Amino acid sequence: MKRTKIWVRLVISILIAVLASGAGLIHWATLEQKNLAIEQSKDFAMSVHQMTLAGLTGMMITGTVGLRTIFLDQIKETNHIEALKVMRGDGVIKQYGLGFDGESASDALETRVLVTGDAYFNVIRNKDGEERLKAIIPVKAAENYLGKNCLFCHEVPAGTVLGAVSMEVSLSRADETARSFGRRALLVGALVCIPLAAFIWLFISRLVTRPLKEMTDGLNRVADEDIEQARPLPVLRADEVGDATTAFNRVMDKSGELFRQQRMARIVFENSLEGITVTDAQSRIQLVNKAFADTTGYSADEVIGKTPGILKSGKQGDDFYAAFWAALQRDGEWRGEIWNKRKNGSVYAEWLNVSAVRNRAGEVEHYVAIFSDITERKEREEAITFQAFHDALTGLPNRLLYKDRLDQALSQAKRTKGRKPVVMFLDLDKFKQINDQLGHDVGDLLLKEVAARLKGCVRSADTVARFAGDEFTVLLPEASGVGDAQVVADKILAAMQEPIKLGSEERVVTTSIGISLFPDDGRDGETLMKAADAAMYQVKRAGRAGCCFFTADMIDSPTRRADLEARLKDAFINREFVLHYQPIIDLQTGIVHGKEALLRWQDSSGQLLMPDDFIGPAEEVGLMTKLGEWVLEKACIQARMWQLEEHPVRVAVNLSASEFKRPDLVAVVRDTLRRAGLSPALLELEVAESIVMQDADYSRRTFRGLADLGVMLSLGNFGTGYLSLGLLRHLPIHTVKVDRSLIREHLNESGDKRVLDAIFGLANALGLKAVAEGLESIDQLVLLHSYPCDRAQGFAIARPEPDSEPGQSA
Repeated sequence: MKRTKIWVRLVISILIAVLASGAGLIHWATLEQKNLAIEQSKDFAMSVHQMTLAGLTGMMITGTVGLRTIFLDQIKETNHIEALKVMRGDGVIKQYGLGFDGESASDALETRVLVTGDAYFNVIRNKDGEERLKAIIPVKAAENYLGKNCLFCHEVPAGTVLGAVSMEVSLSRADETARSFGRRALLVGALVCIPLAAFIWLFISRLVTRPLKEMTDGLNRVADEDIEQARPLPVLRADEVGDATTAFNRVMDKSGELFRQQRMARIVFENSLEGITVTDAQSRIQLVNKAFADTTGYSADEVIGKTPGILKSGKQGDDFYAAFWAALQRDGEWRGEIWNKRKNGSVYAEWLNVSAVRNRAGEVEHYVAIFSDITERKEREEAITFQAFHDALTGLPNRLLYKDRLDQALSQAKRTKGRKPVVMFLDLDKFKQINDQLGHDVGDLLLKEVAARLKGCVRSADTVARFAGDEFTVLLPEASGVGDAQVVADKILAAMQEPIKLGSEERVVTTSIGISLFPDDGRDGETLMKAADAAMYQVKRAGRAGCCFFTADMIDSPTRRADLEARLKDAFINREFVLHYQPIIDLQTGIVHGKEALLRWQDSSGQLLMPDDFIGPAEEVGLMTKLGEWVLEKACIQARMWQLEEHPVRVAVNLSASEFKRPDLVAVVRDTLRRAGLSPALLELEVAESIVMQDADYSRRTFRGLADLGVMLSLGNFGTGYLSLGLLRHLPIHTVKVDRSLIREHLNESGDKRVLDAIFGLANALGLKAVAEGLESIDQLVLLHSYPCDRAQGFAIARPEPDSEPGQSA
C-alpha cells in the first residue's frame, strides 16, 4: 500500500473542503447575482412598459401604424428590447376597435394577462440558447396613470384592463456579469487557498506531524528493543498533542524499566544454576533454561509442547502426584523433594518449587517450576550419616549405630516369643604389642582384616561393630538361645586362628569374647553390654583366646570398660597424660614448619597408651572436655617456651568432636592464648573433615570466630569425607591434611596417581597448603616430591617425641 503522510492527507482534505465550500458559495452568489439581474430586468421592463405607454397613449388611438412602429423600434434599439408589442384590452377594443395588426393577443399567455390583469414574468431561451426575460405587463384603468385620467378617455370602470405590453429583455449581459463574478470569485478563492494551505502545512507539520514522527520512531525502538537510544520528547504546549507527548514519555519510561527488568530476568533465567521450566495452564512446557538441559539431558526443542511427565521416574506413586496437584491448586505453590529421570535413564533427586501465575481474573495462565539437583547433597547427607554411624577405618557400624540396633532388637524381642538377642563383646589379644612393634599402619590393616573375618561369620541380619580401638561387638537379634550364640562364637574363634599377613610376616591374632543373652542377663542394652564386657574380662583373666557366657557370679566382678573408666579418672588426677610432638617439615627446604601435639597416656605401670585406646571411654565419662583444655594449654605453653628460646615453631592441636561443638570454644582458645602469652599465629587448630560436615553453618561460624583470633586453622582427614566445595571455599582455613589412609593406598608405585593429583591440585587451586600425613617409608617421601604437596609428617621423617628442642631441620 502506498504510504501517504497524514499531514498531506489532512491538508488535501481541508483544501477540498474549502474549495467545495467556496465553489458552493460562489455558485450560490452567482445564482443570487443572476436573480438580482432578473429582478433588475423586471424593474427595467416595468420602466420600458411605462415609457412605451407614455409615448403611445395618444398613438394607440390617433397615431398611425408607421409612427407607432418607429417609436417602438427606437425603444427596442435604445434599451436592447426584443419583440416589443403593445396589445389592446377588451374595453379599449369595444370603445375604439381592434386597432392595427399585432395589437391584439396572439397566445394564451397574453390572453390570460389581459383577462386576469396579472403581470407575467418568465426566463426563456431562444433557439440560440440565449436567455431572455419575457414580460407581459397589463395596463389598468385608473384616475391617475402616468399623470393622466384613464377613466376620462375610456368608458370603463377603474381597474379594467385597458391593454398590455409584451416584451423580451435580453439577459446576456446579466449572464456575463454572473459568470465574470464567478471567475473572479474562483480566482480569489484559489489565491486564498495557497497561503491557507501553507499555514495548515506549517501548523500540522510542526505541531502534529513532527511529534507523531518522533513518537513513531520511539515506538519502533521499543519494538526493536533499542530502548537505550530512546529519549523523552519535549512537551511544547499544554494541548492534546502535549498530553499525548506526556503519555508517550510515561510509556517510554515504563517500557525502559520493563525492558531492563526483562533483560535482567533473561540473563538470570539463562545463567541460573537452577533449572527453570515455564508451562501453560495445561502443563505444556513453553520455556526451559540451560540449567534444565544440563540437569535432565533434554534440549529445549525436545520438551517444548510436552508435559513435565516425561521426567517421571516412577519412584513416587499416584498418591504423591495427587497430593502435589491438590496443594498446588489450593495454595498456588508447592515445594518439596521429588525424584525424576534424566534422558539417559538415570534417576536423580531434585528440590522443586512450583508456583501458579494467575491473571487479574484469578485464572491460571502459567506454572513456573524452579528446581535444583540435590543428588550430590543427598549422597553427601547419606555419607555424613554413614560416617556418623560407621567406623571410618573398617566401615563397620560404630557404637552409636550398634546401640540403636540393639535397642530395636530388644523391642522386637519383647513382642516376639522365642527370641533371645545375643550381645558379644570382643577384644583382640595383644593388639597393642603388634601396634607398637609394626606401626600404626600395620595395626590399621589388622583391624580391617579382623572386621572382614567377623562379618564373614555372621548372617546379614546380624550386626558387627567396632566399638573402640581393638574392641568389637556382635549382635545376633534373631538368636533363640545359648546354642546359636555358641555356634557364632566358635566360628569367630576358628576364623581368628588363621594367620594374618602383616607386612612381611604372618601372625595369628586371637580374640577374647564375652557373651550375654536377653532376657536372662539383662532387659536393656546397657545392662547386656556390661554383662558381655564382664564375661570378656573373665576370658582375659583366664588366659585369652576363648569365649565366656555371663553368669550371676560375675555381677560384682570388674569389667575392662569399668576398669578403664576408673583408671582414666585417676590418670587425669595423677597427671599421667603427656604430649608428644611430631615434626611437620617443608618438603622444599626440609625445615621444620611446625609440630603436632599428640596425646598419650603413660599409666602407672609405665605402659604408653594411644588415643584409640582411651578417647572413646573418655568421651563417654565426660572427661574429654577437661582433657582437651589441658592439651590446648600444655601445647600453648610449650610453643611459648620454644618462642622464648628463639626457636619459634607453630604447634598444631587436634580438636575432638565434643571440644569443637562446645559453645564457648572461641573464648576458651582466646583465654588460653592470653594465659600462655603465645602469639595466635603460632597456634594451629585441626578439625576432622567428618566433624565439620555434621553442621556446616555451625562450622562456618566457629571457624570464623577462631580465625578472628588470628590462629591458623586446618582440616584433618582431608579426602575421606564428602565436604562440599562450596563450604570448603567459605571456611577460613589455611591447611588441609591429607588422610594417612589415602597416602598409604595411593603413594606407592602401583597406586593411582590421579587420586593424589586431584586432592593436592584442589588444595592448590583453593590457595591452601597441603600436608601429607602418615609417611612411613623413605620411598613414600621420595614419591611425594612428584606431587604438588607442600609439607609432610610421619615415621619416615620423625616419630612423635616428648617435649624437646624444636630444631631447624629434619
